[in-house]
Amino acid sequence: MNISYHLYDVFADAPFAGTQVAVVSADLPIDDPKKIKIAAEFGYSETVFYDSSNTANPFSVYSARGKTTFGAHTTLAAAQRAFDLGLGKATGDYSSYSLQDGGVSVDTFLDTGTTSDDKQILFARHFDFTTDRYVPELSQIADAFNIDVKHLAYSRYKPRLVSVDSPVLVVPMTRPEHVLRARLNPNQWSSLLAEVYANSILLIAPGSISGQSDFHGRLITPKQDVAACPPIGSVLPEFIAYLCCHEGTATGTHTTSIDRGSDESHQSLIQIEFDYKGGNQAKCRVGGKVILMAEGRFVYR
Repeated sequence: MNISYHLYDVFADAPFAGTQVAVVSADLPIDDPKKIKIAAEFGYSETVFYDSSNTANPFSVYSARGKTTFGAHTTLAAAQRAFDLGLGKATGDYSSYSLQDGGVSVDTFLDTGTTSDDKQILFARHFDFTTDRYVPELSQIADAFNIDVKHLAYSRYKPRLVSVDSPVLVVPMTRPEHVLRARLNPNQWSSLLAEVYANSILLIAPGSISGQSDFHGRLITPKQDVAACPPIGSVLPEFIAYLCCHEGTATGTHTTSIDRGSDESHQSLIQIEFDYKGGNQAKCRVGGKVILMAEGRFVYR
């Protein structure tokens, strides 16, 4: 079996930035145990696999723990590989590809109207969301993250539990620097979320580390290193839903952006446009640059 890979930096404003995603292809189908081993070998949060023999659902996503669903970063990596393979449908100044995942179809688009290296890939999605204002007290959140409560209380945004694909507790802070300095005490995870159900916490703040975005974001889960800044693509729908239910958000079309990471780590820059017509439904378009960084093959059989 010949197994090749392409390594992309997704949501990258420049090489050696963004989120690293490998797309693995083989001349024969790869079974699930081998996919898990390969994903673990790369060591990234998730790895995309392309199976040319599966014409209905050729792309899938695996982590070191098993099969998972597509997030924003893996969607763009899969779309880039699809366009590189000529699977896209050309329409005017763009090419489109419909990514299938477990019965869910996500439309992706590549800007082909320019010859520059600044081409962006985006995907479009409709979703329903639910929100809950019942969240832990600010003092409890501040204690759990070892920060001063004023870094939460002075924000014009308020914490809220939001769910699209999974429940996420969105916690706004006053400045991006406070988001980066927050250190969750793992022993307080259970007590912090004792009265609400959430799989993860998204810390956000108005402003930017990169100087190019409207918000800075950081995803927190109980199993990660306390200083880690993992990819936030999996919770972008929840972030957009959070903005929709904010009192200052009017109905209509809005554009915003969010970055992730620090000067010492890979930084991501994510462009977002969303339509909000009231209620608990929204449509979003999420885009960014995808840069091919490396390609090669596995000796593994």
